[in-house]
Amino acid sequence: MGISNSMTLLGFVIELQVSSDEKRKPLFYNEHISTFIDRRTEKMGRKIIGYGSFFCWNCGERIKKGEKTCPDCGVKYSGKNKYGNDSALGAGGIGWSDQNRHPCFKNYFKKYCCVVLVWVIGLSILIPTILLLIDDIELDSEGILVIKVIVAMFWVIGIVFLLSLRGRNKPDWEGVVEDKKVIQKTRTRKDKDGKKYKDNYTDYVVFIRKQDGSLYELIRENSSTMYEYFRVGDYVRYHGYRYLNCLEKYDKSLDTTIFCVPCGSICDARDNFCESCGSVLLKGAPVPSES
Repeated sequence: MGISNSMTLLGFVIELQVSSDEKRKPLFYNEHISTFIDRRTEKMGRKIIGYGSFFCWNCGERIKKGEKTCPDCGVKYSGKNKYGNDSALGAGGIGWSDQNRHPCFKNYFKKYCCVVLVWVIGLSILIPTILLLIDDIELDSEGILVIKVIVAMFWVIGIVFLLSLRGRNKPDWEGVVEDKKVIQKTRTRKDKDGKKYKDNYTDYVVFIRKQDGSLYELIRENSSTMYEYFRVGDYVRYHGYRYLNCLEKYDKSLDTTIFCVPCGSICDARDNFCESCGSVLLKGAPVPSES
C-alpha cells in the first residue's frame, strides 16, 4: 500500500463533503466553503444548533417535544390557529430592525463552529481507522506518515474554514433594488475519472444601487429564493456586523414570510424568533391592521 491509495480515499471523502446538493445556507457564510457542513451534519446540528421546530416562535425559548404551548410565554406552539386571527401580511413590519446586534447571532456562530470542530475531530479519527481496518495501511513508518498527512489536511481545512467564517465588521450601507436577471451559464468540469464535461447552471442576480452610486450584485447559483424575495424598487440595508452580514428590506409588510439570517430558514412573518434555531428575526415596526 502506498500514500497514493490513502490520498485517493481522502480525496473521495473531501469530495463528498464539498459536492453535496445545496441546502439552506446562512446569508453571511462563504458559499464556496460552507458546503463543508452539509446534510450529513443535520442530525448533529439538531442537537447543537437546533435545526427543526424546537423553539418558540414568540419568545425564542426552547420547546420540549410534544408541547402544545410554550411553558415560558404561554402562546400556542403548534396547530392551525396558533397565530389566532393575526394576518401574516403586514406582520413583517416597516422600518429597520433594532435587533441587528442581538447576542443570538454570535451564539449561533459559536455553535456552528462547534459543529465544524466535531466533524474535523471525527474525520481525523475515522479515516485513519478505516484505512487500518481494511489493511490499506499498517502501523509502520509509512503508515504513520500517511495518518499524519491525513490528520494535518483535515485540520488545515477546518482551521481555514473557521477563519473564513470569522470575518470582520464591515460598514453598513443602504441602496435600492434596481434590476433582477436570470442568467444561464455553462462551465467545464471534471468527473472523478478526470474526464471533462459541460455543467449547466443558472445565476439568479439581484442588482442593488448603493447610495454612493456603486452597483452591488447579489448572486445565488441555482437558487431563486432571494431573487423572488427582493422586488425591484425595494429599499434595503446591508448589515456589516461580523456575525450578521446580510441584507434587510425596509418594507417587509408586503411579505408573508421572513428569513432567519443565521440558519436560512423561511419563517412565517408573524414569528418573532426562528422555530428552527431560536434566533431573533429582523422585523420592522408592525403595521396596524385595518378595522
